[in-house]
Amino acid sequence: MRDQRSSIAARIADTISGGVRRRQREREPRAVVYDASGEPRIVPAGSEERASLIDAAEKLIDLSGASEAAPDADPDPDSAAPPAS
Repeated sequence: MRDQRSSIAARIADTISGGVRRRQREREPRAVVYDASGEPRIVPAGSEERASLIDAAEKLIDLSGASEAAPDADPDPDSAAPPAS
């Protein structure tokens, strides 16, 4: 078991260094599912279920990105009212 460091600065440094290490590694997306009690389970790499979950997630991200790109844009530019004088 790993020893707990008592100082807050040491814990913050561990957290930051862990994040840097994770970002430096080339990581594939991972699929995590939760059961009814809220326990997470990582879907095994290379499985068909994982591929379909990641594909569905990427499609959702693309759809949400498209709607966030122009949230105030009028979907029908011809319906714009003339400028007020």
